[in-house]
Amino acid sequence: MQELVKVTLNNEMDLILAHKRSMKLAELAALSLSAQTTFATAVSEVSRNAIDHGKNGYLVLSISTDKREKYIVARITDEAHVTQKGNQGLEYAKRLVNKYNITTAGDQTSVELYYSIPSSEKLDIKKIDEWRNMFRNEPPISPYEEIKRKNEQLQELAQKLQESEGQYKTLTNALPIIIFSLNLQGQLIYANDWLYQFTGHTIEQLNETRWRDVVHPVDYDAFNLLFTHSIAAGAAVVKTQCRLRHKHDDDYCWHLAAISPLRDEKGTLLYWIGYLVDINAQKAIEETLQNNKELQQAQQQLKENQTVLEDNISALNRSNQELQQFAFIASHDLQEPIRKISFYSDYFLNKYVDRIDEKGKDYLKGMLSASHRMRNLIHDLLAFSQVEKKELEYRRIDLNRVISDTLQDLEMMIREKGAAIDIAPLPSIDADESMLRQLFANIISNSLKYAKKDQAPLIQVSNWRNDQYLEIAIKDNGIGFDEKYLPKMFTLFQRLHSGDKYKGTGLGLAICRKIVSLHNGAITASGKENEGATFKITLPLNQ
Repeated sequence: MQELVKVTLNNEMDLILAHKRSMKLAELAALSLSAQTTFATAVSEVSRNAIDHGKNGYLVLSISTDKREKYIVARITDEAHVTQKGNQGLEYAKRLVNKYNITTAGDQTSVELYYSIPSSEKLDIKKIDEWRNMFRNEPPISPYEEIKRKNEQLQELAQKLQESEGQYKTLTNALPIIIFSLNLQGQLIYANDWLYQFTGHTIEQLNETRWRDVVHPVDYDAFNLLFTHSIAAGAAVVKTQCRLRHKHDDDYCWHLAAISPLRDEKGTLLYWIGYLVDINAQKAIEETLQNNKELQQAQQQLKENQTVLEDNISALNRSNQELQQFAFIASHDLQEPIRKISFYSDYFLNKYVDRIDEKGKDYLKGMLSASHRMRNLIHDLLAFSQVEKKELEYRRIDLNRVISDTLQDLEMMIREKGAAIDIAPLPSIDADESMLRQLFANIISNSLKYAKKDQAPLIQVSNWRNDQYLEIAIKDNGIGFDEKYLPKMFTLFQRLHSGDKYKGTGLGLAICRKIVSLHNGAITASGKENEGATFKITLPLNQ
């Protein structure tokens, strides 16, 4: 099922928009005017019911080419149970279409209406993409639709900003210092993982105790001044030194504590950004060898390093803003030009092939190939950032069904490669279904991509488990790899093979590692060149 366009269903204006979009899809599918009207009427009848009697309804128009028969499909979903009895609009719509399907999952009910496309109409991925872009780039038909689009764009921007926040958290966790944020009342609103790893206290616990169980009693009064709004409000940066208790041995270690205000354009204080740097070694040197010249020079070097570290903190804050800008650019300013370059390059190659010499054709093919690589890279970058920010939805899932759905998604690639896949029965575990589906898809598609040219791919999926963990092994007979490259296989933009032979962006395995990490698991790989590879995934049975 190839989705083309989505319309939310809230009022009569949305009903008009749903009718026009349905007419447009039927027209693109080469249906007659009467057939266009019939399909659009059926969609309108069910959509009206969703608006009048349901809530949070929406319409998705798609193309179905799974079997020999081809259909245009309208799926209307809302949070009201649609029954077959007593719903005149639904009954009327059922008589207008070739077939229908009604499903209920939880609070949501979906009605799918199928209308046959003439067998003479040729549909492929390229044409479907053209239709999708046509709907996406079609000018608004009314001021209402323009406002609606702007609202959806704002919602999308908000999502990208949330993803950028996830990137910020990843960066702060990567630095070996404690970074935190305070609200105007002096309470923690964010802290990176280093705070808990050092103190053993959560944000909630520190807010409740006001750090008394962590800061040395002698240093507490000076440290507490950082949280006094009236003292720090007028300063650019407030610093102090204090001793913090380590959770493992209860020893106190010296730290440099600093906070600085973050203000809006009008100068209004929004919140505080702070950090804690371990200076225990520096303090030991100061206390034991104050008069030693060499150690005084070392102390000076430590101060210089401290300045550099403070500069790095400032750069980190700027990086967070740049990440937010990048999310916006990647989703709007970058993707749209790439789509147009790809579209017009392909259009020239197909429509003006007899007017362009061979050299011009080569240029256009190179342009089209480069635009596809750029689009894939942008897509994978956004996918990587979304994995970190996506809210996990743990529930009991059947891994047999998840991997079966994954193989259906890869059906065309499996058929082209002539691959054989052997899967041992898998158990059910607590996990996020969409993330595990992406995990399996990335690894299996890698096995297919790096298959030997003279041998059909053989992929074997086995598993082992105990009371707590499940280990899944995905083994293939492909070209394999040298295990000396294993440490960098799961990092960003790392590829072991050239892009000329094997296409890719170097982000697939990095996404896999992120997904497994979010599930409190582990992933590794083993293999030999020309002897295949085995990926081992360890996941908890229960979250």
